[in-house]
Amino acid sequence: MRVARVRGAHRELPRARAGEAPTGPRRIERDRRVDQLTLAEARRLAVHAQLLDAAPRPSRRTILETVQHLGYLQLDPTNVVARNHLLILWSRLGRYDRADLDHLMWTDKALYETISFILPTSDRPLHEVRTRAIRLGFDPSSRSGRMHKWMKKNDALRRDVVARLRKHGSLPLTAFEDRAIDSWTSSGWTAARNVSQMLMFLMRLGEVSVGGRAGGKKMWTLTKGWLPSVRPMTAKAAARAATERALGAAGVATFKELRYFYSLGDHVTADALTALEHDGVATRLTIEGLRGPHYALTSALGRRNHVSERTTLLSPFDNVIIDRKRTELLFGLRYRMEIYVPKHLRVRGFWAMPILHGERLIGTVDPKVDRERGRLEVITFRLEHDAPRDRSTRRAIESAVEDLAAFAGATEVTWPKGIASSYSRR
Repeated sequence: MRVARVRGAHRELPRARAGEAPTGPRRIERDRRVDQLTLAEARRLAVHAQLLDAAPRPSRRTILETVQHLGYLQLDPTNVVARNHLLILWSRLGRYDRADLDHLMWTDKALYETISFILPTSDRPLHEVRTRAIRLGFDPSSRSGRMHKWMKKNDALRRDVVARLRKHGSLPLTAFEDRAIDSWTSSGWTAARNVSQMLMFLMRLGEVSVGGRAGGKKMWTLTKGWLPSVRPMTAKAAARAATERALGAAGVATFKELRYFYSLGDHVTADALTALEHDGVATRLTIEGLRGPHYALTSALGRRNHVSERTTLLSPFDNVIIDRKRTELLFGLRYRMEIYVPKHLRVRGFWAMPILHGERLIGTVDPKVDRERGRLEVITFRLEHDAPRDRSTRRAIESAVEDLAAFAGATEVTWPKGIASSYSRR
């Protein structure tokens, strides 16, 4: 086992270091301008759009700007190294002060927590379109229909939850009494968790919000009084804004991939994409070896030849790789989560983090933090067959892992035996 000391783990936070055809009522016309990109150029646009090619100095302002551009941070409870939303920011900013993120959420309220995501408060007029549709019963999904029926049957529980929040202002889950007369049924972990389900449904309706965290647990509050009221956009304006925003954060994407985009994809429409192309805001592309058409913001195409020199690691739920099919097509990396795979059958590891080297995904590192020993352990390290194996690449990967360790509060890194055999002697 090789052990590396992590520099700067307990010093002041340093500055950042480098470390398919559309469907719908209107199909995109075939006589539009078409640009041709190589796979490498397409990857550069994607990496740049995801803010992974340069790390600005981390600050409260750059954290906010990063989330506003990405559109969302996905929440996940797994804490092998650090929570997912924290890792997404680290990959782009380096070691930032987590207190700045808390300040943006709970003091400035420039960011807010919703089901599964942290979203920019400035996007609330966009997201209110969906919330209003659910509230008025216009959302066609069977999930919304079942939610409304269950809430109606359990109106006493609903009224009690709202009354307690109105009286006390902010409460944890344990402060509520289960007054459900019809228990929530599910084959998953939500079965019979009636109070938590009611709170989640009230959040979907925009009536309650997460107003803080105490010991990692949500503190619930009424949305009115916590977040300012907003007027929802029109459906047409929301579609155009979401389509342009999703395209700007994806770099290059097909219509289907834009529809998959978390937090914005529900609003993306073929009509909006057609309008953006017609107005010259978006350009239709062909990418070597990939079925299309693909699209990019016209203003971003000048970045196709910009070569990134950064090396960083990506959380398994990072925005740039969350669409596994797109990841495999664009980056050539077949990546699957192995959390639920038996240990002896894992290939990449429980929390395998893809290595982004320039615009390429060249392998994975499976880290785990031993918090008692202050150590980050690399359980599995795997390079792709075509990955560079020179000394500079090795050092870049080691530096990224050491920086991750310091961010997680570890003071040393251990690597598996025989790691040097993965590299050449150049």
